Amino acid sequence: MTELPPADWYVDPEDSSKYRYWDGSHWTDHRSPRYGTPDEEAGVSGGAASRHRSIRDLLGGTWRLMTQNLRLLLVIYAVVAVVYLAGEEAARRGYDDVFGDTLGALVDEVAAVDPDADDEEFDALLESRWNDATDRLEGLGSSTLAAGMLLMAVGAAVVIAINIIEFAAFGQVAVARLRQRQMSASGALRAGLKRLLRIAGVGLMLLVMFCAALMVVSLVAGLLSLASGALAVVLGAAMCLVVIAVAAPLALLTLMTAAVGPAEPSMRYARALLRSAYWATLGRMVLIFVLSLAATVPVLVVAELIGLFNNVLARVTLVGLGVFPEMLSTIAFFTVYHDLGGQHADIAEPAASPAD
Repeated sequence: MTELPPADWYVDPEDSSKYRYWDGSHWTDHRSPRYGTPDEEAGVSGGAASRHRSIRDLLGGTWRLMTQNLRLLLVIYAVVAVVYLAGEEAARRGYDDVFGDTLGALVDEVAAVDPDADDEEFDALLESRWNDATDRLEGLGSSTLAAGMLLMAVGAAVVIAINIIEFAAFGQVAVARLRQRQMSASGALRAGLKRLLRIAGVGLMLLVMFCAALMVVSLVAGLLSLASGALAVVLGAAMCLVVIAVAAPLALLTLMTAAVGPAEPSMRYARALLRSAYWATLGRMVLIFVLSLAATVPVLVVAELIGLFNNVLARVTLVGLGVFPEMLSTIAFFTVYHDLGGQHADIAEPAASPAD
């Protein structure tokens, strides 16, 4: 016989906006809103009408979840940071082997050109520095060039992959804890690794859709410019804002579904979660994004001013400084996913008894 899950609060199979108590063999009639404490029974103020906890509860709950699971989250972040820095170093060395300082000099000199400078002077500078880069490439042996390009490609792939795994691993822990379940650091990282290709595929799909939408906006703006340039600028900007506002919550929920959700089409599942809760979801996501920028941008600015990007030890320090903003913002985003009724497909859930 299949072993039944232990008695606990789980998402109600009949209403995903609520918890329901499983006594170890049957569903009971005890229910609770999912944004509340699962130990509270039905009848608590709020309920499924809201689907989201308040902003205050969202921020406070995010902080509590991080502090209560800080050691677990730091273990995940440490593993990710080591792999990230190794990939970054590999990409940097491959770049140096192939291009040296030629492209850096090109960028620096182009940026320093006087905006009022003569076009011919600018073209001559651009041609000269570009010739330096091409001469270097032509002077490299085929094996050196191939090794450098491969090192850059592998390093870049590792950096992208480990960031995706980190996002999924933090999401795994956050949603598991919100559902009153446990998940180890190794379990979260393994789950993130298993979902790597799915998340990458979903991300590429979203990128293609976003680029297609921007092409449509550009086409419309180009047609409008034939009648009025000012009208084209205004309407083009407005359409871009609409595309971003409409697409952002759906895109982020789609990625979170790919990271922790069930094995059904991620966008369709995310669209169902977002139904009738769009504006509340958008507002919370914008708030989380703004707070994350407010915590991260000053660190990056100070790091640039004092030269923290210039050596490996400084980059390690910089990665360490980003740990708490990354943890908090990811937990907050997945809390929104959880409050909308998003499922966690990688932890055991009880099935309803036939008697129910």
